[in-house]
Amino acid sequence: MNAPASVRPLDFAPGLSLGADAHCLHFASARPLRTLSSALVGGGLGWRRHFCNFHVDKAYDGRTPADDLSDWLARRDLGGEESLAMMTAVHLEHLALVAGPGLLVAVTAGAGNAVDIAAPLAGDPRPVGTINTLVFLDAHLSDAGLVNAVLSATEAKARALQALDIRDPHSDTPASGTSTDCLAVAATQAGEPRDYAGSGTRLGRELGRAIFAATRESLLRGREARHG
Repeated sequence: MNAPASVRPLDFAPGLSLGADAHCLHFASARPLRTLSSALVGGGLGWRRHFCNFHVDKAYDGRTPADDLSDWLARRDLGGEESLAMMTAVHLEHLALVAGPGLLVAVTAGAGNAVDIAAPLAGDPRPVGTINTLVFLDAHLSDAGLVNAVLSATEAKARALQALDIRDPHSDTPASGTSTDCLAVAATQAGEPRDYAGSGTRLGRELGRAIFAATRESLLRGREARHG
């Protein structure tokens, strides 16, 4: 597997770059960030420097996703505890980057398998599609604060789906996400420690605004590509 075709610096302390090719978006931090994630590789709590979003074909069978992600990381010399990886069938050029005060959000979004989490389980197969979200915060968050940031990001994602009137095709009710969404929140741990990053805080509100904008933008790019 070839190295990323292009690498560019991003406006985020303490230094973040984005390498992109047809198969992967690779966000690299100058130093490890305290991270909470649902990613199959590098998930949970930890310290991560490399954040990869791999593209898969819609025909991907999904039988061994964690093994596949680990293999793809190893081919890029990114194996190890400082790497995190997720995957998507969304075209990577639909990436939306939105910056705010002390934060950067990256979203690749597709709603082909949109789900209303409050609707009864349909039990039927869903097509490939996901909303992958990376959140970078120049803040010092406790573990509880990281969870609070996850809540803020999730609420804002649901609002973006609501704003575009995306619905669960099986229940015909408003979708709250997709069945394969993945999220990572990474903090520099610089500055005064914080236990909160919810809607009652400036950080939570700025994060919510950025997530809403990035999720909406990526979904609209996909919609335009399908109907353009």
